Amino acid sequence: MTRTKGPRRLAALVLLAVGLAWLPAGAAQADPEPGDSGKLVLVLDSSGSMKEPAGDGKTKIVAARTALAQVVSKLPETSQVGLRVYGATVFKRSQPGACTDTQLTVPIGTGNRPQLLTAISAYKPFGETPIGYALQQAAKDLGPTGQRTIVLVSDGEATCAPDPCLVAQEIAKQGIDLKIDVVGFRVGAKARSQLQCVARAGRGDYYDADSTIDLEAGLDRLSTRAFRPFRISGTPVTGGPQQEGAPVLAPGHYSDKFTTSPTAKYYLIKRTIPGSTLRAGVSFRRPSGGSLVIQTEVKLDTVDGKNCGWSYPRAFEGHQGLATGTASSWSDWQKECAESDQMVLTVSPGKDYRELAAVPYELRIDEEPPVTSTTNLPAVAGDPVWVSMPGSTPREIVPGSSFADAPVLEPGSYKTTLMPGEMQLYKVKADWGQRIQAQVTVPQLAGATAEALGMIRYVDTAVISPIGEDVYAVFAKKTPGTGKRGVLTKQGIVHGITTKEIRYLNRNGPNNQDQGTSTPGEYYVAVGLSRKDVDKAFTVPMTLTIGLQGTAGEGRPEYADGATPVTGDSVTPTPTPTLTSTPASNGTAAPSDEKTVAGGPVKDSGDTSSGGDVPVGLVAGLGGGALLLMLVGAWAVLRLRKSSAPPLR
Repeated sequence: MTRTKGPRRLAALVLLAVGLAWLPAGAAQADPEPGDSGKLVLVLDSSGSMKEPAGDGKTKIVAARTALAQVVSKLPETSQVGLRVYGATVFKRSQPGACTDTQLTVPIGTGNRPQLLTAISAYKPFGETPIGYALQQAAKDLGPTGQRTIVLVSDGEATCAPDPCLVAQEIAKQGIDLKIDVVGFRVGAKARSQLQCVARAGRGDYYDADSTIDLEAGLDRLSTRAFRPFRISGTPVTGGPQQEGAPVLAPGHYSDKFTTSPTAKYYLIKRTIPGSTLRAGVSFRRPSGGSLVIQTEVKLDTVDGKNCGWSYPRAFEGHQGLATGTASSWSDWQKECAESDQMVLTVSPGKDYRELAAVPYELRIDEEPPVTSTTNLPAVAGDPVWVSMPGSTPREIVPGSSFADAPVLEPGSYKTTLMPGEMQLYKVKADWGQRIQAQVTVPQLAGATAEALGMIRYVDTAVISPIGEDVYAVFAKKTPGTGKRGVLTKQGIVHGITTKEIRYLNRNGPNNQDQGTSTPGEYYVAVGLSRKDVDKAFTVPMTLTIGLQGTAGEGRPEYADGATPVTGDSVTPTPTPTLTSTPASNGTAAPSDEKTVAGGPVKDSGDTSSGGDVPVGLVAGLGGGALLLMLVGAWAVLRLRKSSAPPLR
């Protein structure tokens, strides 16, 4: 949320507290080099214990072959994949070479699906379990640079030194662009603890698999994500250690990295239009750890030190989550913020500098001209009322994992799957006079998926402005579900979120849900599913329905001297295909004309209760702290609304 001095800071701080209820831990990741699609090496357990039953009428080795063949067959031919096995050639630990028994059976490369499938079919249970040594060799297979992923599959704990958890810690020192994901296949408590340690130390995810289906689901999602990493885009630039000598930037889209110390980075932003509003947004992969607030600071000052706007980045949901912070020069009481020829943008890592060391970030700088008059413009938007959305027959969509690869969605319904800990991003274009509605629907669950889900999970949604504000309308009425966090049970869920209508004068509102909807452009919808420390590899089916309410272009301001806004356009890598069916002519994901009711089989009552048959007492017990913060936030906003608004400049 962007802050300016004055009474609005109180409401902004209170609403920040309201938002803290849904912030989890996450893992920092680096951006791949341009053109680098990433490399993956599968590290497979070939120890004698793989002869044991898999629980579904197969042995573990047969289940592993079946799951691996399915996963490899679905990977793009252009993906760089390799296969390493351990425990495949030496039978007993007492024999020479048992604890170094690992082979790269298929070197990392593209177009090698036949070799991978042949190696998988020849994969047999045999010897010991030298996990640590196999991980050391896998890291060498991947090389020293680029986006690199090890996916380890094991059915037990290591039987040889070195300790795989200590090895994972050493591998992690090679850079944040290398991670180790782990699937534990029908493991006991001791082995699970060790494998979880490997994933944690290797900045990856751990999933339990009890059957062929579980194993395929885990491998499928982990391997797919290896080639759809979080991406940072923009023209590279290096901020200065102080204001003097800092690089001068025009409005645009840039990338930089945090330092390895608490030292801030400085940029000078040249104002190209007199009286314009400058906005800066910083986004990055959120650091690992349990902090609810990221202490990085983003601020815009005049060259003589007057502060115009600042924020702490807001951390969004998901183990793969991101953080965004924004600052604006708009001030309705400081004339210098609109008249200074240059502004100083400061990005400071604060107390999180150790976790953020060398983490890359995107930097977007927009410039909006002044308007000729505000007399006839619509006032600050009020709290919206949810409108039921007639959706289309859902079309399959591949979600994005970062701003750069988020697919563009038009109004309609889309289907995909959601994995615990995953954060998905989608892009929605909205104009003056419009507001965005996003509805997530998960149908009633059964069988293995319902069992893996457990009693409850949380589905988290957010809408992010083009520059990076968290802009969901806190006090929207009649939305399905309550707030940004919905309770998912086996009965499914229907959960909605909306923004306020985009209006120029929203900039004068007391918090980011107003200020963040003061310009049109490309907004982002984020969806995440909570995960547990011990999770099975599973996915839930999800339908995402997007709606645009209001009249496009209504309330459009007239800019002085015919000037037009300048925005930081994104530099998008080669796009991931977004549909399995025919796309629209403009390249966006287009729903069909066949109409149906958005939301699927879970009844949308249209009230503010949570989806499914969740007892009110359970929700109150789980969310009492968040409810208290909401009430405090409501009180603060009402107090502010009763006070007279400052005059427009």
